[in-house]
Amino acid sequence: MAVRANTERKGVSILWDETGDQEVTVFATGEGGDVHNKLPQKNNGESGLFYPADFSGSSHIEIRDGDGNVIDEGDISV
Repeated sequence: MAVRANTERKGVSILWDETGDQEVTVFATGEGGDVHNKLPQKNNGESGLFYPADFSGSSHIEIRDGDGNVIDEGDISV
């Protein structure tokens, strides 16, 4: 196995207020309106998101519980 940097994507670490033991899914919307989601994960209050290397601007983030309810949200600059 070889470990290498992926220069085609850039990563952003996001944090949110922990809300319990349920799994959550992170959704990110870029300026083009595209919604990217991740697989359900433990709600430990932190996740990583990846954007194309040439993306810059604002992105709206939503943290949703297993029923699809938004439990936290906000905007970040990438």
